Amino acid sequence: MKFIKQLKLLTFQVIVSLIILNTQISFAQKVETPQITNLQNFFLGVNINKTSKKSESEDATYNFFNQTYSNDDNNISLTLTKYFSNKDISDNFIYGFSVNVAHLKKFEGKDNSGIGGNPVTLQGNYINPELKVGSFLDEKKRFLINASYGKVFSDIKQRFADDNPDGQTLSYSTSPSLEGISKGIELAYNSESNTIYKLGLKNIDFNRVNSVSMGSVNGPFTFPHQLSLRTIYIGFDMPITLDKIF
Repeated sequence: MKFIKQLKLLTFQVIVSLIILNTQISFAQKVETPQITNLQNFFLGVNINKTSKKSESEDATYNFFNQTYSNDDNNISLTLTKYFSNKDISDNFIYGFSVNVAHLKKFEGKDNSGIGGNPVTLQGNYINPELKVGSFLDEKKRFLINASYGKVFSDIKQRFADDNPDGQTLSYSTSPSLEGISKGIELAYNSESNTIYKLGLKNIDFNRVNSVSMGSVNGPFTFPHQLSLRTIYIGFDMPITLDKIF
C-alpha cells in the first residue's frame, strides 16, 4: 500500500514536470529573434577604448618634418545608436547612425627629427556623429558587421613647443579647437536579450592646423601639424525604447 502511494506520487511528479517542460518548450518556440531594427529601439552603450596617438608636424619655413607618438590612452566612451533596415535591398542589410562622446588626455610628443619642437595636445572632449552601413552574417540575425563614417567636433587644442636649445626661442602658439573625420569597422553579436556586444577599430584624423610662433630673432614661424587617433575598442549596447526615454 505504501509502495502504491509512492508510485502515485512519483507519477504525479513526473506528469507535472512534463507539463512544465512542455510549457517551456512551447514558449521558447514562440519567442522570435529580437529585431535591433525595431523603430522603437535605440541603443545606449559603453566602449572601453585603447587609443594610440600620432601627431605630425612640419617646419614650413625650412621644410623639416617630424612625427611624434605617445603612450596609449585608455578611456571609456558613451554611445547612442539607432539601426534601420531596408528589405528592398536585402533582408540582411542594415544602416543607421551613432553618436559617440569621449575624452582625450593631454600628451606631449617627443621630437624624432632632430630639428627641435614638439606639438603638445591639450586634453579635451570630442563628439563623433557617424553613419553606419552593415549586414547580418547569419540567418538568425545574431552576428553583424558594419562600417562607419562620420565627423568629429572637439574642444581639443594643440600648441607647438620649442625644445631646441641651439635654435631660437619660440613662443607658444595654441591652435583653434580641432575638427576631423572618423572611419571605422565593427563586428557585433546581437544576444537573445537584444544586448549587442561589439569589437571595433576606428581611425580619427583631425584637420591639419597651423601654429604661428614668433622667434626671439626672426619670425614669425609657421608650424603645420595634424593629430590622428587609432582606437581599438570592446563594448556593449543595451536597448532602450522611446516610451522609456519620454
